[in-house]
Formats: sequence, C-alpha cells, structure tokens
Amino acid sequence: MIQADMTRARVLEINTGNVVTLPKEFVDGIKQPYGLAILVMKDKNVKLYPVDSEVVMYLKLEIEKLSKSFLEELTTIFMKAGLDDILFTSGICQAADQCYYECYFTPQQLAVEVKELDDLLNGITGVQKVVLEQVPVGE
Repeated sequence: MIQADMTRARVLEINTGNVVTLPKEFVDGIKQPYGLAILVMKDKNVKLYPVDSEVVMYLKLEIEKLSKSFLEELTTIFMKAGLDDILFTSGICQAADQCYYECYFTPQQLAVEVKELDDLLNGITGVQKVVLEQVPVGE
C-alpha cells in the first residue's frame, strides 16, 4: 500500500454485488457505518462518501439556464434548509436551455421538512422539474 501524508491508496478488485469491502485501516479511518457510492458517468470515477445513516437523499433540478440568480436563490434555500455541507454536487448544461443540477445529502442535515424543501425548490425562477427522493439501499 502506498501511504502519503494526505492520502492512502490500494488497488482493489472490482466485482458485482452489493458489498464493498475495504482494508481495515480504511474502515478504521472512516469511522462511519455506511457509504454513499456515486458513479460519475463523465469520467467513470466511483466516489465513496462515508455517512452515518443508510438514508441519503438525491436531488435533481432541471433548469432553463444556469444563471447568477438561480445560483443565488439555490444558495439561499440551501442555507435556510440547513444544507451547507452537501455530500456531492454536480451540474451540466447540455444546451443553452437544458441544464441539470444534482446533489446528495443526508436528511439529518435538514432544518426543514423534505416537503417544504421540495416546495421551496419548485419556487426558484427557471426550475422546470424537481426530483427529490431517497437513494436506494443495496440495489
């Protein structure tokens, strides 16, 4: 195993299934019982985020265009909702009028109910669709 000051790395075999097995020193360093695994399609990277619960929420916004006002409204809503420490976030514009924003977070972070968050997000100027759902466990 390569060990540096900031990171630890090990090449592990990848198999199908619903279990990820990590070296003991990784598990000891993580100190969380669950992990959110995200496959980032554009670069084929898998990212693993330690979490303290198996309940993780997925949010996807379809927006007309990426604008400063959209980002300001989203930031204001996230601050009101307690989402100042999101696990993962991504965005892409496939055309001038076809943009998407995604993120993952744990519901324990929320200072509002999920329904209220959904309502607030639907009120953002330019938002065409809000998908807010729990990430499947072990599928």
